[in-house]
Amino acid sequence: MNGNTCPKCGNPVMTYRRFLREAEPYKISACGSCDAKLRRSRFVYLYLLFMCVGIAAITTPLILIMLTAHIPMWLVWLAVIGVLGCWALFTNYLAWRLIGWVSVED
Repeated sequence: MNGNTCPKCGNPVMTYRRFLREAEPYKISACGSCDAKLRRSRFVYLYLLFMCVGIAAITTPLILIMLTAHIPMWLVWLAVIGVLGCWALFTNYLAWRLIGWVSVED
């Protein structure tokens, strides 16, 4: 779980707070230690696809179960929004920990 390691200097690229604010799969970011220009590994797109399939596999049965149990729609929406929010943070955190960085100069 060394996705936050700079390929140039070997130090952490950025804190999670900074990652949450500014890191995007297509954006070039500077290493916080050596100022090297870095981008996310191409593996990030496969990871995002996998996580989208995962959330669909979780929310679809959840919605169907809640609808067949005749739970009010506002509770169904509240549950789905809560699950989606938690999943987004989980996806973001795992990306910070697992998906590596690639130097732009190479």
